[in-house]
Order: sequence, then C-alpha cells, then structure tokens
Amino acid sequence: MSRKILILLLLLSLFCAIGIQEMFEKADLNDRARQGIDNSEYRQEFFAPDMRKNKDFLSDECRIFLNKVEKDSLYFPIPSSTLDDSLTVSYENSWMAERSYKKTNMHEGTDIMASRNERGIYPIVSISDGTVTSLGWLELGGWRVGITSPQGVYYYYAHLESYGDIQKGDTVKAGQILGFMGDSGYGKEGTYGKFAVHLHLGIYCWDTGDEISVNPYYVLRELEKKKLKYAYS
Repeated sequence: MSRKILILLLLLSLFCAIGIQEMFEKADLNDRARQGIDNSEYRQEFFAPDMRKNKDFLSDECRIFLNKVEKDSLYFPIPSSTLDDSLTVSYENSWMAERSYKKTNMHEGTDIMASRNERGIYPIVSISDGTVTSLGWLELGGWRVGITSPQGVYYYYAHLESYGDIQKGDTVKAGQILGFMGDSGYGKEGTYGKFAVHLHLGIYCWDTGDEISVNPYYVLRELEKKKLKYAYS
C-alpha cells in the first residue's frame, strides 16, 4: 500500500470518527430538548456547568426553571466567620444516596457539614429573596424553614437548632438570617443529636403542579463565589 493511500485512509477514518461523535452529540442535545423537569438526568445534573453552557438546548420548562434558580440564587447559605476562620463547612454530591430512618429514603438535597460539631454556632442565611411559607417541626427535617422565592422556587432548610427573627408569612431578603445550624430531627418534636450538626438544603419545583426536587450541589458550587461574612464564633 502506497504512502498516499495510507494517509488518505487515515484521514477518512478521522473524518468518520468526528462525524460519529458529532452525530452522538446532536442526538444527546435532541434528547435534552425533549426532557421534562421530572427527568432523572436533568434533576441529577441540575445547574452543572455543562447544563448552563448548553441551556438553550433544554426543553422550555427545563430552561425556564434553570433561569429561575439562576435569578434567585444570590448567596451561599452559610456565611464565613470574620472572627474564627476555623469555622468552615464542607459538602459533597450525595444526591439520591440512601438514608435510613424507619424506612429507606432517597436523599433529595445536599448536606452542608459543620467543621465544628456544635449546634447553634453557624448562622443560616436565605439564598434568595422570598416568603416564609413553611416553618416548624418535621420528624425527618427537625426544625425547618421553607422559603418560596418570587420566581416560585421552594428552598428548604432543615435540621436547624433555632430560628432567627422570622415568622410564617414574613418576607425575607437574600442574606437574611433564617436560623442556626443544628442537629434536630429524626424523632418527636425537640429531638436532637441523632446525627452530626449540618444543614440539609433542598430545592423544589412546583411548576408542573407536582413537588419535584432537583440536586442543589451545583448551585452551591456556584454560590461558593458569593459567601457573605458575618461575625460569629
């Protein structure tokens, strides 16, 4: 086989490979355009960099909800401390991991863990503007707050130690203190200490008439750039 023919065959193979890759990429984008908000991949990868970069290829309802959260989300829910830089937090992508309390539950949020396992120290602030639409005790969530944003997105903050100066029906601003991180829940009202101190954050859509949770992990990754600084120790 001559050298020229070999080069032509190699080029032809390369062009075919590129064409196949483009075909698969196009098919993937077409699949995204048909997805609804309840699609498991959309919920799992919600707000991921690739999704935001290619959001014009999403279905209308998926793109609209993504835009709502982009507009809502102003601050990371745990401010940095100006008095003690050891008071840090950490979290990982634990979306849909199994949780066991009485029965197996799928984790519909992200747990933000306290480096100091002591309730009542870390303030929790509202990610968005909104209205306090839920407040009080839940057996799984302990002392929890639900904020519904002007865009209609529901932000769920659970396992608080105590509340800030808020009541159900109040209007809150992004960055306003909702309460303090704790370890409440998994029992009757007032139960503490069943797990480490942390904040469970959930994000929910009601646009279809059903409660649909999406993964908050990538939202939090983006909000890391928007941490407030509060004086606490």
